[in-house]
Amino acid sequence: MFQNENCWVIEAGQVTRLRTQQLPRDQWRVVIHNTHPAYLSWEQFLENESQLQRNNVALSPEGRQGSVREGLALLQGLIICGKCGRRMSPRYHGKGGKRVTYQCDQRRQKDGDYGICWSVAGSAIEVAVTEHVLEAVTASQLNLSLSVLEELEQITQQQHRQWQLRLERVRYEAERAERQFDAVEPENRLVARTLEKRWNEKLQEVAQLEQAYLQAQRVQRLELSDIQRQQILQLAQDLPTVWQALTTTVQERKEMLGLLVKQIALTPIDEPERCTKIQLLWHTGSTTEVTTKRPTIQQRLGTPEIVIQAVRELAYGRTDYEIADALNERGLTSATGRSFTASSVAWIRLKFKIPKPESDNRVAFHLGIREDGCYSTRALAQELGVGINTIHYWREQGVIPAMRDTPHGPWWHTVTAEVLHTLRQKIHRVPLKPG
Repeated sequence: MFQNENCWVIEAGQVTRLRTQQLPRDQWRVVIHNTHPAYLSWEQFLENESQLQRNNVALSPEGRQGSVREGLALLQGLIICGKCGRRMSPRYHGKGGKRVTYQCDQRRQKDGDYGICWSVAGSAIEVAVTEHVLEAVTASQLNLSLSVLEELEQITQQQHRQWQLRLERVRYEAERAERQFDAVEPENRLVARTLEKRWNEKLQEVAQLEQAYLQAQRVQRLELSDIQRQQILQLAQDLPTVWQALTTTVQERKEMLGLLVKQIALTPIDEPERCTKIQLLWHTGSTTEVTTKRPTIQQRLGTPEIVIQAVRELAYGRTDYEIADALNERGLTSATGRSFTASSVAWIRLKFKIPKPESDNRVAFHLGIREDGCYSTRALAQELGVGINTIHYWREQGVIPAMRDTPHGPWWHTVTAEVLHTLRQKIHRVPLKPG
C-alpha cells in the first residue's frame, strides 16, 4: 500500500531535502489486501483502531464518548451541546468535588474564543436521565422495542433482497460486456477499444456496488434469537435492582448507561420557563426527549417553597425547636439536604417575615395568656398578686415549668389549676412583716 507521499524541497534551484508525508487513508493510491498472512483481519484492525479513537477523548471532542473514567460525573463522555454540537465536559466543584456541572468550552479550547457556550448543573440532569432510562427498560417498553425490531428486521431483509437484485444486474451487464469484447474481430481495433472501455466501466461499477453492499451490511440491524429476547426482557427486572444497589459503583453505572445510550444532547430553554431539553440517542438508533427544570443558583440554594409554607403553618403555638422537629418528621430538608434546627427555623422566619407571637416580648406583655393556657411572666404575677421577681425566683427553682423559643424571648409558664392552687397556698404561708 502506498500511504506516504514524497516531497522534494527546492532551494536556490537545487533539491536540498527529501520529505516523506503520511497520507490519510482515503488518499492512498494502492491498497492490496491479503497478500501476506495477517495476525488480524483488515476488518478487525479497523474495528480496533476505531475503538482506540473512541477511547481517546482528546483526539476529537466532537461528541465522542471515550472510555469510562473515575470521576463522579455520570454522563461523562455522552453529552454534547445542543446549541453548537460540541462535546460538553464535566467540571467538579465544592468540597471533595462532589458537585458536578457540565459546560461547553470546546469553542474556547479550539478556537481561542473567550468565555464558554453555556453550562448547567449536573444533578438535575443526571436524575432526569436515570429515571428516563430505567423507565425505558420496563417490560412493556422492551416488548414494544422488540416489536419494532422485528419490523426493522423485515425491512433489512427487503433491503438485502434489493441489493442482491442490483448486484445481479450489474454483474450480468459486466459479463455481457465481456462477451461482446471477446466476440469482436481483432482487426476492428476501434470497436475493440470501445468495448474494452465499456467492459472496464462495468467491472468498476460491480466493484463499487459490492463495496457499498459491504458497508451497508456493517450497519444493518441486529437480529435476535428467542433466547436473547428473553434475556432482554429479564433486563427489565435486573437493571433497576443492579443500578440502585449500594455495591454498584459510579464507573459501573457509567458502563451500563453507555451500553444503552449513545449520545445525549443538552439544550437550554429560557422561555417561558428556565429548563433544559434532554435528547437521548439510543444505540438502537431511536431518539427520545425529556425536559427538566433549570433553576438559577439563588433558586437552587434558596429555601424550598414547601418548607416556607410549612413554617407558616407551624409557627403559631409552637417553639422553633418544635417546628424544626415537625419539619424533620415530614422528611423536609434544606436546599443543601440538611435537617432543620431551631436556629435555622428562626432564620427562615426572620428572612421571610413569618410572625410568631410567642417569641415577641411586646406581644407577650399585652397578650398575657396564650390559647394553650400558658402565662406570661407579667400575667402570672398579676394572677397571683405577687411581684415579677417572685415569678423569676420560682421559675429558677423549678417550681413553675416554663419555656421560651429564643435566648432573649419571653418566658411562657405552663400553669394548671393545681399549680395555681399550690402557689396560692405558698403565698399564704409566707409570714407578714411586722408593721
